Amino acid sequence: MEYLFELLSLSFVQRGLIAGLLTALLCALVGMLTVLRGSALYGDALAHASLAGVASALLLGLNPLLGAFIYALVVAFILTFLQNKSNLAIDNLIALVLPVSMGLAVILLSFFSGYQPELISYLFGSLLSVSWTDIGILSLVTIVVLGIFAWYKEKLLFVFFDPEYAFISKIKVNRINLIYNLLLALTVVTAIQTVGVILVNALLVIPTTIVRLFAPSIKAMLIFTPIVALVITLTGILFSFVFDLPTGPTIAVISGVIFVCSLVLKKFVPSL
Repeated sequence: MEYLFELLSLSFVQRGLIAGLLTALLCALVGMLTVLRGSALYGDALAHASLAGVASALLLGLNPLLGAFIYALVVAFILTFLQNKSNLAIDNLIALVLPVSMGLAVILLSFFSGYQPELISYLFGSLLSVSWTDIGILSLVTIVVLGIFAWYKEKLLFVFFDPEYAFISKIKVNRINLIYNLLLALTVVTAIQTVGVILVNALLVIPTTIVRLFAPSIKAMLIFTPIVALVITLTGILFSFVFDLPTGPTIAVISGVIFVCSLVLKKFVPSL
């Protein structure tokens, strides 16, 4: 405990904790929409696609997160347009856009020579390198996402549960889908710096999946999904600091362990 308190007194550890908890809150809310929509791999695909934006920005000497954000927004618009104008399912569209983006990323990365620590940090996250400026940006994104989520919450849930009836009810389904895609793009790009491209889907999907095992209603999911995401992230960060482990992968493993424990608990205590 004494060692833990010493760690918590360090500025970079405090910044990492704040950034991790804000990321968990973002991923929990938007991830819940992703799971309810039945497109659990959407966030993962968007994260991997944004790697092309990271590579482009590094080549041009720009901020990699800016490149990832711009590219993710472009992909979100393209997916929304194709979804509205074609009869293809969202999984099919992801299967079209993702390989192209990953191919572009690999081509751009081939122009780099030698070891690139920046690229590794965006693949697996770099929580300890987060600055107070990064936290300020993360806080602003969190406020924006929470505000949009609160304003459109009922319509988002309505469209995802019954898009045909939502259309009949004169809800602008295309606009709601675009809003969701933009929220997801914001969340994914923000989470890249903390947990990385490869592991972002763990925070997007696993907390909601755990809560879904026990939650009797959507309202309960709205309450408990952020709590579970915060617990998973805090536990993963503390484990990584105490045992000197990479933070992003530790969070992902902790989330998997808690999910398995939840499955076992649900099996042997079905009344929960």
